[in-house]
Amino acid sequence: MNTTLATRHLEETVDGFEKHEIKDIKTLFSEFSTIETLSHNKASEVYTAVCQNIQNVNEEDLEVFRNSLYPPDYSSCVDVVRANSESPLQRSLSAKCVSGTGQI
Repeated sequence: MNTTLATRHLEETVDGFEKHEIKDIKTLFSEFSTIETLSHNKASEVYTAVCQNIQNVNEEDLEVFRNSLYPPDYSSCVDVVRANSESPLQRSLSAKCVSGTGQI
C-alpha cells in the first residue's frame, strides 16, 4: 500500500513537472517567434523603402552627384573673409590704441 501511494505521488510529481516544462517551452517559443516576426517585418519595411528609393533615382540625381564631387572654387570666399577680418594681433593692437595706452 505504501509503495502504491509513493508510486502514485511520484507519477503526479513527474506529470506536474512535465506540464510545467511544456508550458515553459510553449512560452519560450511563442516569445521567440514573436520577436523574430517583428524583426523580419522591420527588415522588410527597411528593404521596401530602399527599393522605393532606388526606383526614384533618376538622371537629375546623377547630375547633382557629379556637381557635389567638384565643389565651387572657395578660394574667392576665403579671400573675402581674410580681407574683412583682423588677425588676433591686429585686434590686440587696436584695443590698446583705443584705450589710449599705445604700448605693446
